[in-house]
Amino acid sequence: MSFLPSLRASAPSSSSLKISIKPMAAVVAQVTPSNKYVQIRSISSGSSRNSAAMSKSRSVQDVEKELEEQKQMLARAHRTNPGMDVGLQNLPVFESYVDPQKPLYWFLPGFGDKKYKAERKERASLSRQSLNEIIKRGALPPYQGAREWKRTAFDPWRQAMLFLRRQHYFPSSITHFNKMYTDYMKIQAEGTIGQATAISKDNALQAALNVIKGRKDKMSWELIKENRPPYLVSSRMTVTDPRDMKMAAQMVIRFDTQQALTTQKRGQKPVRREQRVVENIIFEGQPVNVACDWKVKGKLIEQQ
Repeated sequence: MSFLPSLRASAPSSSSLKISIKPMAAVVAQVTPSNKYVQIRSISSGSSRNSAAMSKSRSVQDVEKELEEQKQMLARAHRTNPGMDVGLQNLPVFESYVDPQKPLYWFLPGFGDKKYKAERKERASLSRQSLNEIIKRGALPPYQGAREWKRTAFDPWRQAMLFLRRQHYFPSSITHFNKMYTDYMKIQAEGTIGQATAISKDNALQAALNVIKGRKDKMSWELIKENRPPYLVSSRMTVTDPRDMKMAAQMVIRFDTQQALTTQKRGQKPVRREQRVVENIIFEGQPVNVACDWKVKGKLIEQQ
């Protein structure tokens, strides 16, 4: 029923430059004349239990060293190919772990695995940090206006609201991504290559192109109902080009829907298939500012 490809936890970057891109967070210090780079605090997460040992926070000095190394590498590549645009590279999945929903009592002391609860708490904190920065930079639709109160609010207040009302603080954004998801599904069944290119990228775009090009029968896709409201699984940001601090953002949203796909061969009756589809869809946006262009990137498979 779902045409989207699977992007597993080990999904690598397909960048031809072979640049190691680390997830980063918000700017925490201002630029000084002696330092062309702002200091950034790492928000990379260990993601899985097997890599929990690698999820320790790094110092600002470590991040600055990595940025300087990336800057030198990109500068050499830019001299070789001045027209290169690093922002067009196929980025990896920033956060590959999906935390399952738990009942409220599970979060009480004495319930659940302490180590996993600590890792889950860290991942939730990283999502709030990223969301706060994405909203503040005006990259989260539709809160992009210069006078939009959620964008111009004081950081401590916005962070508190994201902590207390995370899923309910930006309902219009969830609605925006929900429409993008349904549009993408319809385009695969009934749309054109141009429409698919406008709304998707990377693996999601390739999957859509494969479906559209191989489409022989008449097809139509329908969203019957939402079994559960879509909700945010995670949010992350990364520096894609340290030369001018270009950044990219990814949001993973979970959809639990009832869908129907109808196919009809020439001269035959239409065949309708109905199915429940639960998917964690990755949306990626660049650059992280008011001109941010969000597209469907792919689907994230939950780790068993």
